[in-house]
Amino acid sequence: MKYQATALLSLLLCTHVNAETSTKPAPDEVRKTVAETKDRDDLAEKAAKELANPNTVYATMNFKFQYSGGFEGGGSNFNTTFQPSMPMPLANGDKIFFRPAISYSQNIDKVGPTGDDGGFSDISFDLAYAPTLSDPTNLLALGTFVTVPTGSDGFSAEQYAAGPEILVGKLSAQRVVGALTTHQWGFAEDDGVQTRNATNMQLLWVEIAGGGWTYGSVPMLSYDWNNDQAEIPLNLMVSKTVIMGQRPWKIGMEVNYYVEKAESRPDFMLSFNISPVVENKLAGLLK
Repeated sequence: MKYQATALLSLLLCTHVNAETSTKPAPDEVRKTVAETKDRDDLAEKAAKELANPNTVYATMNFKFQYSGGFEGGGSNFNTTFQPSMPMPLANGDKIFFRPAISYSQNIDKVGPTGDDGGFSDISFDLAYAPTLSDPTNLLALGTFVTVPTGSDGFSAEQYAAGPEILVGKLSAQRVVGALTTHQWGFAEDDGVQTRNATNMQLLWVEIAGGGWTYGSVPMLSYDWNNDQAEIPLNLMVSKTVIMGQRPWKIGMEVNYYVEKAESRPDFMLSFNISPVVENKLAGLLK
């Protein structure tokens, strides 16, 4: 769940577009601009201004490397997530997003039956529609979020889950603010497995600084309705956009400290994130 939401902030638009206009350059124009621009720092700064736009048409390959510690009884966990984002722009300017997430989790000296085990988590994906609004500084996306029980033994929820998602936000030259909310109900669960019923909300506050830097807070709040259990982290993030190999790369760090959580959850999480821009092979599919 958290990977899908966090990835909305990792979608990267490679050339600067003012918030007051909806004109977007084509992907091949992006590569040409990078190749011809002498001031790579200026180009990186312009690209960073678009990093906070969740509804960009440009494709990214998003990698997250997360270390979690402070589990009850000791131990830690290292999680690697790969989430490509290949938006599909429509002829009228609207967009369709499809974002699958694949994760591998490795436990280290944790108490319990999977104390030192590793395995793949369930695959999740979201399918969202972002309409073109009369005011392009307003952000809106509606869709569904789905989890498929493909995970390894001990790392799967052992059920399908699906539900709605909605993103609302406001974009300016200085910052982006908003919230992404999802809810999932489980179904077709294995015998003896509690059916999922949970809400997640990621709050978005990202300041667009100079020199290709962004910083802010993007906490993922969750509530388990079955167990009346909330999870509330204090979150800080910082990222830097650089130009390498004629393409923009977003490189970032993120930290969570959980002020409310279930006993089985960690006290803190550290994340290193990297998102290169890639050619969008699906860009003209639905036009």
